[in-house]
Amino acid sequence: MALEHVAHLSREQLLRLLEDAYRNLMRVDGYYFMEIEKLVGPEAAVRCDEAVWHRFGRVEAYQLRQYFNLQGDGIAPLVQALRSSLVLPLACQYQVEQVSPQEAKLQVTHCLAQVNRLNAGLGIFQCQGVEEAYFGSFAATINPQIRVKCISCPPGNYSPQLWCQWQFQLEEAPRQP
Repeated sequence: MALEHVAHLSREQLLRLLEDAYRNLMRVDGYYFMEIEKLVGPEAAVRCDEAVWHRFGRVEAYQLRQYFNLQGDGIAPLVQALRSSLVLPLACQYQVEQVSPQEAKLQVTHCLAQVNRLNAGLGIFQCQGVEEAYFGSFAATINPQIRVKCISCPPGNYSPQLWCQWQFQLEEAPRQP
């Protein structure tokens, strides 16, 4: 096993190490984006970010579905997967609510990336495309019939108490003739 050198750590130490590792990956993502933005400009950097987060959304959702044995094709497995994410809680403070058997909503009440950008004097990041790519591929991996819709997102309608809102809607399967 590649991580034998940490086997002696306590459960609490391992959990802190895991959390730090995920935080560091989020830092790498942010630093990498800022460097690409400097080199090729914001539009190309956002296109790269969208492609990366689209791929990551699929991988994360697949792994969560396996690890947590998420069953079923309704909206409930998506809600459970979003609540089980290890990345989302490190990137933001958020709430997921199942509104009905066909609908869920996610609200981001604190966005670390946006706050860090503002604190660094970089301005608001137009994140809608990146989040659509991530949430879209994440949801489709759980169930291809789930569609994602942005309700609000920077730079449009947002506030420091509610950065963005997303709707996940289960579409009816087409009936076979």
